[in-house]
Amino acid sequence: MTYPEALAYLYALTNYERVDPAGDTAGSVARALDLERMRALLAALGNPHERYKSIHIAGTKGKGSTAAMIDSCLRQLDLRVGLFTSPHLTTFRERMRINGELISREDVVDLAQRVKLATEHIPGVTTFEAITAMGFLHFARQDVDWAVIEVGLGGRLDATNVITPQVSIITSLSLDHTRWLGNTLAEIATEKAGIIKPGVPIVSQQQTLEAAAVIERTAHERNAPLTMLGRHWRWTPGLTTLEKQTFEVKQVARVRSNEHPFVNDLEGWYETTLLGKHQCENATTAIAALDVLRTAGNIDISARAIRDGLRVTFWPGRFEILRADPPLILDGAHNVDSVNKLAMTLAEVFPGRRWTFVFGCYKDKDAQGMLKALAGRATRWIMTQPSNARGMPVDQLVEIAKARNLRVVAFPQVQDAMASIAQANEAVCVTGSVALVGEARAVWGIGGSGVGVDVDPLIP
Repeated sequence: MTYPEALAYLYALTNYERVDPAGDTAGSVARALDLERMRALLAALGNPHERYKSIHIAGTKGKGSTAAMIDSCLRQLDLRVGLFTSPHLTTFRERMRINGELISREDVVDLAQRVKLATEHIPGVTTFEAITAMGFLHFARQDVDWAVIEVGLGGRLDATNVITPQVSIITSLSLDHTRWLGNTLAEIATEKAGIIKPGVPIVSQQQTLEAAAVIERTAHERNAPLTMLGRHWRWTPGLTTLEKQTFEVKQVARVRSNEHPFVNDLEGWYETTLLGKHQCENATTAIAALDVLRTAGNIDISARAIRDGLRVTFWPGRFEILRADPPLILDGAHNVDSVNKLAMTLAEVFPGRRWTFVFGCYKDKDAQGMLKALAGRATRWIMTQPSNARGMPVDQLVEIAKARNLRVVAFPQVQDAMASIAQANEAVCVTGSVALVGEARAVWGIGGSGVGVDVDPLIP
């Protein structure tokens, strides 16, 4: 089996990352997801997920950034740390990292063969289940001390939800994947809160009242100590530049004095190169989770290690500035909530600028709502389509734009859309989907930006 053959095998399984949700019959995905099948697969592989400590992260937005931040902080301790995330930007290898190093092609092939052999007597294994099993086995083989595990879809029935972590985290919740997870924030919160385990501490970002109520009730029912941002930890913004932003974190406490203004050594000022106020929320979530771990005696980590880890965290495709003048921004925002956060960050980092948006999204997304959220900051639109069966046709995007009287042109191929703005003297933001950002980033890297980009072979 070669590396392309390994990817072809994985993608040929039932793959809910690539299926068009519009073609899915209601509830079929939920019926197909089965944690018992995942447990059987892991048992056939020797239960690798039980051989290291873990942190489990669910959420609609921010879970990848939060995972990257925690990974970076843990690595300050000279530990071996595994990071499992999805989807990837340009190469499958991004999904499994150890101390920042992507998994090798050789290891992908070997793990895929192991999983393929193990699934011979386990019918119905999905792409994400196989990938998750590969990640867990890779971390066990490499003797990691900790694994930071990002949920793929939802939480309750997600393939990652077979682990018993040392702490669980729920980041910002908003309406997304509604066909599969529910049409209200309470329904979505129910799915996300499915990662809460009996007695395992849970850290949650600030949520709407209906989502917070679900998380609190689930935590209470499972006797899981709950830390909620806004109630137990708060942050305030500092200065923002093109290179970084600063913010101050405080633990909510009843007793302070002039002699003891801080009640926890993790309070104080931090900085991160990830821009946008939502990244301050993600960073504070990481701080709160690490404090929970050290309070419980799971890890000995200093305030300095956490500050250093947050300061050096790099997570591409999230308000990534490829060019400063004129600015070229890549941001994987793909629903109305995340696009609103992108609009706020554009206004904060580049006040007064108006933008050319290179835009492409998936068929199941609210393209009209996303265009409406960004229209006030746009001079023109370049519509394109990710190279994915789920991509919304360019003609449909153009129709939506023209219905709103937006100035629009179309380039069905991402490389043509990027070529059209390469020499333009205008502020450009590429957004609408992670897949589009990944392709745009690869095109820019291959096109002479000086950044080496690893791109997977095309799979038939």
